[in-house]
Amino acid sequence: MRVRLGGTRRTHTRPVPALRLPAAYDVLDVPAAAGHRVLLQLERLGTPLGPVLTVLPGGPGHEAGGSRLRFFVEAGTTASFLADLKELGWEPADTDIRTIGVVLDSETPLPAAGSPRWARPPETERPPTLPPARLLLGALAYACRREEGRPVARPPLWTV
Repeated sequence: MRVRLGGTRRTHTRPVPALRLPAAYDVLDVPAAAGHRVLLQLERLGTPLGPVLTVLPGGPGHEAGGSRLRFFVEAGTTASFLADLKELGWEPADTDIRTIGVVLDSETPLPAAGSPRWARPPETERPPTLPPARLLLGALAYACRREEGRPVARPPLWTV
């Protein structure tokens, strides 16, 4: 039996839609395990979320350690991050949440919309509406503490 190998190669390219982001935004950076847990919970609840980017170990903009998720939030809403965490009943030192202050979209190289590095890609038709950072803080702090294997004492319900 003879098998003929070869022939012409065709490359199929799909048009990549342009990403649409607000002119400026803030970022909440958390460990991937905790971030995925919160992302799943908030999507199930129908909470309005913006894009979420996965930053792989050794990739650009990544420090030593495991993968992390970056939640895009309203510009300027992480300015009161420490006060917001304390008001919600969490000590900032007890969570592995980092903030990246106002970022201009023109300063950030982003992967294409179909890239596997997006945990939740941005919309391509219109700029997304980003949630305020405070909306995510309580859930992210709880998930970070839980992923570390440390005991989690829930803050009182009236502060959430």
